[in-house]
Amino acid sequence: MSQFEVIKDIGETVKELLKNSFVKTGFTTVSVNIEKPKKDNIKNLPTVSAYMFNLAFAPGYKERTQHLVTTQTKDGKIVEYYQDAPLYMHANYIVSVFGNTPGEENLLIGLAVKTFLENPILEGDLLKGDSFFPDDKLNVYPNLQADFNDVLSFWRSLNEEVRPSLFYYVKFRIESDKKSDEIIRVTGREVSIK
Repeated sequence: MSQFEVIKDIGETVKELLKNSFVKTGFTTVSVNIEKPKKDNIKNLPTVSAYMFNLAFAPGYKERTQHLVTTQTKDGKIVEYYQDAPLYMHANYIVSVFGNTPGEENLLIGLAVKTFLENPILEGDLLKGDSFFPDDKLNVYPNLQADFNDVLSFWRSLNEEVRPSLFYYVKFRIESDKKSDEIIRVTGREVSIK
């Protein structure tokens, strides 16, 4: 497992979630991409864009100290070791639509909102890629702090016209591969007196 690929895999997960939602609802001609939402990158209309524009450390970041990990091998042996604490991060996305008409764009952005509303936690088969652990869950949150000024700033930075857009963030973790040697616990002592 290449855990450093988790950021790429989150993008693919979000893309597949949106694509499957549109197909299930009957919108089979809608393209979903994770490229920078510039007119040059939009090949077909209608298109929904889920672009990761920023990565941030999760609020409440604290000094990361090693923690004790207890796991089992396939043969049932308990193994313990120290591992660096995971690093929690936020992948910030802007979801925007490119349609043939304003009405079509409104319809598509509404379905994107509904998709994230109904899938606030992504796990199991919804996770795409090899970087996830079996128990991983991705939390998808609307960014309630974002407003029209953020939308305006984003589109101006790309030198594009303002489009219907919403901000979301996905909370995830990156695990360190750095582990201590296996710890052997004392499970009993034998004392003999001679």
